[in-house]
Amino acid sequence: MSFIDKEYEEAILYINTISQFMKNTGIDRGRVLLKLLKNPQNKLKIIHVAGTNGKGSVCAYIEAVLRGNGYSTGLFTSPHLFDERERIRICGEWIDKKAFVQCFKKVKAADEAMGGNALAYFDYFFGIAMLIYSELHLDYCVIETGLGGRLDITNAVEKPVLSIITTISLEHTAILGDNIAAIAKEKAGIIKKDVPVVVMGDILENPMQSTYQFNDEACAVFDKTTAEIGTKFIIFYNKDCTNIKIGRNNIDFSIFNEYYRNDCVTIKTIARYQVNNCGLALTALGVLGVPLEDTKTRKALSCTEWSGRMELIGNAIYIDGAHNPEGIKSLIETVKYIDKKHKIFLFSVVSDKDYTEMIRQLCCCKLIDEYIITGVNSKRRLDMDLIKQAFYENGSMVTVIEDIKSAFKYAIKQKNAIDGALICSGSLYLVGEIKKEINLLST
Repeated sequence: MSFIDKEYEEAILYINTISQFMKNTGIDRGRVLLKLLKNPQNKLKIIHVAGTNGKGSVCAYIEAVLRGNGYSTGLFTSPHLFDERERIRICGEWIDKKAFVQCFKKVKAADEAMGGNALAYFDYFFGIAMLIYSELHLDYCVIETGLGGRLDITNAVEKPVLSIITTISLEHTAILGDNIAAIAKEKAGIIKKDVPVVVMGDILENPMQSTYQFNDEACAVFDKTTAEIGTKFIIFYNKDCTNIKIGRNNIDFSIFNEYYRNDCVTIKTIARYQVNNCGLALTALGVLGVPLEDTKTRKALSCTEWSGRMELIGNAIYIDGAHNPEGIKSLIETVKYIDKKHKIFLFSVVSDKDYTEMIRQLCCCKLIDEYIITGVNSKRRLDMDLIKQAFYENGSMVTVIEDIKSAFKYAIKQKNAIDGALICSGSLYLVGEIKKEINLLST
């Protein structure tokens, strides 16, 4: 092991001992941290993205289009699936270990200046990202919030060039609120004066009929917030994307609205929900006014993949990070387009999710031939008996295999026996463990 490898491993071990939460808010910690780091964020053009589902995909599409058009980019997302460096990308590549270690030392020094043990786990990655991005003088940086928005450490960035809010649904209700309006208010906390905000205006209502419902509660909150603050408010509608054709490995569609027009967009996925995320990303770039060339934009999008989002990892084997009811609803919309008659579903879920509703939707869709359930290597692991009982209550039998490695091997065996498809979903932890097992993810 080289010296840099050793230092990197030590840095990661240290960060992994840090708590996810601290007593004071992320935004308060962030303001102090950034000041101690000499405000690296002020040198950057930051696109700030919040929302319940789709944040990572929207960030990925924006970054890919910008990079494809010749701009240097930073991409900050979470969580990681395979390696911590996934969270901090520079022009499409993971941050290298030497740069990570150098910036880690500066963030740790700032932590000590704050009294020691003042920063949370996520704060370290955010500080490292801001430092390396500013040192490289990148053209644009796309930053995804961690949790919520209003009190998130990423909201310590006071002057982004654009704010984006994706779909809003009930998640992390103990922290963000138990209704759509309350959660939307937390997400709306990223809205800044004189910074345009682009939001997702409608949500998937009936996956089997591809019908959408306008998100009245959330948009009412955004409308009120932008009126009070004084900034431009733009709604992206999924109906702006038309001529949608789903193939074996990609989707073609057109997008037409006031801010962006392109009659032939191809994305490398069969996930129907990614049309909406890509449409939101393109509309946002149109609002920002970044000069883009159609040919370069199309090429960039046709090559873009977001790991763990209906990702094809083998012969008719898909992994998807859907981990709440809205995510499962969108996943069901995609499953019906998989070009296999029979389908096996490997499922796992963590304890703080609305697993009963997720399982109800899966059982009611009538698209799955066999369900296999497994556990995840997390403190948030849900008792397998509770998962099994939820399936039984919805009229579905399950095969229970505690160990993910064994469950995955069994699921592949079952898939091959019926010449079907395998979908693995329900938790990003499950996706990450499968990634590690087959070692598919590369830098």
